[in-house]
Amino acid sequence: MAEIKIGDSLIGENHPCFTIAEAGANHDGNIEKAFRLIDAAKEANADSIKFQTYKASKLTTKTAPKYWDDGKENETQYDVFKKLDHLTNDNWKEIFDYAKNKNIMCFSTPFDNDSADLLYSLDVPAFKIASADITDLPLIKHIAGKKLPIFISTGMASEDEISFAINTIEDQGNHDIIIMHCITSYPTQPEDANLEMISTLTQNFPNYVIGFSDHTIGTIVPVCSTFYGAKCIEKHFTFDQHLKTSPDHWLSLDTNGFQKLVNELRISEISRGSSTRNQFNSEVEAVKYARRSIVSKNFIPKGKEITEDLLDVKRPGTGISPKFYYEIIGCKALRDIEEDTPFQWDDISYNEK
Repeated sequence: MAEIKIGDSLIGENHPCFTIAEAGANHDGNIEKAFRLIDAAKEANADSIKFQTYKASKLTTKTAPKYWDDGKENETQYDVFKKLDHLTNDNWKEIFDYAKNKNIMCFSTPFDNDSADLLYSLDVPAFKIASADITDLPLIKHIAGKKLPIFISTGMASEDEISFAINTIEDQGNHDIIIMHCITSYPTQPEDANLEMISTLTQNFPNYVIGFSDHTIGTIVPVCSTFYGAKCIEKHFTFDQHLKTSPDHWLSLDTNGFQKLVNELRISEISRGSSTRNQFNSEVEAVKYARRSIVSKNFIPKGKEITEDLLDVKRPGTGISPKFYYEIIGCKALRDIEEDTPFQWDDISYNEK
């Protein structure tokens, strides 16, 4: 069974679904907001919080159009990301130190080699590779060479591209990989979530843990993903959905929403049970009083032969089960049996039949 250890957390089969509060750039380039995001993730019972680390000048050309609709038609990708990349290296150190003091796992997605080097120097427990970079083999190779666990998202990727990226990581001697099913659409409509792909990834990569990086609105789809095999859920996160600087605030879960997600995931886990059907402790009373027994339709005197016209089937189920209905016909009553009384085995000569 696939399993991976990141920090003190075990992720995989027979472990609680691991949750990532994807803060991304919802700090809006402000370290105090980053601290608030960490506090909120901790309050929401997230297992971890993740940021995105980049410089706009290394991420995009100045004229690259946006691929999401936020109503701001005259902005380029560079315009958006430039507003959000004001955190210094010292700021990032403060952020990770703050998370450590709050006792919540913190890591980030680097979008360039320098950012990966910075994060590595800050002793992050893992890296995330974004869907958009699944074909950026030089970046993947550089990150994989750090020999830290890697979450890799697969939005927009073909199965061949996914395999090629995984092979690139493996070629660096790194086999600590969590493959995240993802749809790169903001927000993703439920009909586009394609959760069956999680089962496909599980079959194609049986040695690796499979997760889900979700961009739908709400919590229903990520909870459903666990029934297809997702062992890790990443969900965009903010402390205020009404903030405007980052384009992700409005589609993110806030503290209450993320806490709801965690609670629902835990309920989904305990509700699974097993593949065998056994009687549960909670059903004991129902067995007694919801099921039926063979009941005397009339008064039956001692010694009388039991015939079908003397029998009825009624609740409660504290007497002989009606599955033995035809077997007790022909037995004799060993004592007087009052009308409308459930039969007991010592009421009849069953063994003498």
